[in-house]
Amino acid sequence: MPEHVTVRETIEYTVTLEGWENGDFTRLSHVNAESTTTVLREIIGHHHEPDYVIGLDADKEVHILYADRLEVFNHRSHDAVIARFRDLTGYAGRLTLFDDLVDTDKSWFPESNRPEPTTAS
Repeated sequence: MPEHVTVRETIEYTVTLEGWENGDFTRLSHVNAESTTTVLREIIGHHHEPDYVIGLDADKEVHILYADRLEVFNHRSHDAVIARFRDLTGYAGRLTLFDDLVDTDKSWFPESNRPEPTTAS
């Protein structure tokens, strides 16, 4: 559950100017400082980004979208859950789709066609 905090900090720092005789101070930074003092520090933004997980309930034959371990959406279609995830997050990356929006049975085996469990030899 990532937390994002934006901090504005004002610092004062002292730099030795040896070799700066030309008066060009534009490259000075606190990295060159002999001493640094924080004058002001304030939190100007705070944002929580939920952790999303896609799971399933095989008994109910639904795919489930969780945010921070809480169920936020479920549907028989895997692609519907992916679409909801994209709506909530704005994620535009590549995700595997089952092409099951119209035929929601596509991502589930009917009981008569379920493969038999196999055992390792």
